[in-house]
Amino acid sequence: MGRPLTGQTDFIALLTDPDLLQLMLFACPDGVIVTDQAGDIALFAGASEAMFGYEPVEVMGRSFRTLIADAQSHRRLRDQLDRHTNVSNMEVTAARKGGTKFSAAFSAAVMRDRYGCVLGTVYYVRDHSGVREIEDALRSKNAQLNHLVSKLDHLAHHDQLTGLLRRGSAMEEAEDVLLASGLERPNFGIAVFDLDHFKLVNDSYGHLIGDKVLTSVGAALRKIARQDDIIGRLGGEEFVAFLPGADLAAVTAFAERARLAIEGTRILLSDGLTVSVTTSGGVAAIPQCADSLIDALRIADDRLYAAKRAGRNRITSDDINRDDNRSAA
Repeated sequence: MGRPLTGQTDFIALLTDPDLLQLMLFACPDGVIVTDQAGDIALFAGASEAMFGYEPVEVMGRSFRTLIADAQSHRRLRDQLDRHTNVSNMEVTAARKGGTKFSAAFSAAVMRDRYGCVLGTVYYVRDHSGVREIEDALRSKNAQLNHLVSKLDHLAHHDQLTGLLRRGSAMEEAEDVLLASGLERPNFGIAVFDLDHFKLVNDSYGHLIGDKVLTSVGAALRKIARQDDIIGRLGGEEFVAFLPGADLAAVTAFAERARLAIEGTRILLSDGLTVSVTTSGGVAAIPQCADSLIDALRIADDRLYAAKRAGRNRITSDDINRDDNRSAA
């Protein structure tokens, strides 16, 4: 047995012992690669063999470029070393024996002698493919979660049958538009619609046909609406349209187009017959008819029932024959 190590001299001698250095390199969890001045591999140790799939004898003297998947990745790594003489945990696409690509983190430093001449480069490589797989899986799960949240948010704000905004969501969007206008009090039209004798459709043809009618009405309203118009289903067979920038004449013209579009909608039955419906509507506008959204909606609703009392399948834009009797619904 040798004598016990004593003093700094013995410790340095131990660290520079070739057998110990070889053991340290073998035990290193990272790949350890050293290249010469020409960029050819002079040392292939640590986890390099397990990581890249090459035995040391297969790569000794070959270009370091052999271990990098593409020229762009190799150039990016070399450019960083040329500018800064070292890199730390740079993500690079590496290549295993056989050409399989994987993500690796490279840390490297250029070695120079005392005169500043380049002796070579030492690389420490860590396989990040497992990390990338976890990150990719997390991204996929996050994408799925975001899609689910978006879907739930859409379902919370939209009517499942027609795809239109629910009553509360339509009102909220309309209020937001009015609040955004501040004290300017721009024109803002409101139209409400109620399908005439819709109960007869359900009673005569069943609720599935009734649902098709409601879906078709929603599609007809969306088709004639502008991009900024807010279309919603108030519930049952009632619909609403909020028209930013529309005065009473403009919202009345819109409601008439909607009435004609709904009247012209046909639902084809299995026996070749068709079902059609008509609608009654009432309109109002801010600031011509009211100062608030709630008041304007109430006025439009009263005019809707005035249209029903007047014979249905019409739009009412004034308060003629207005009363509180809504038995005509």
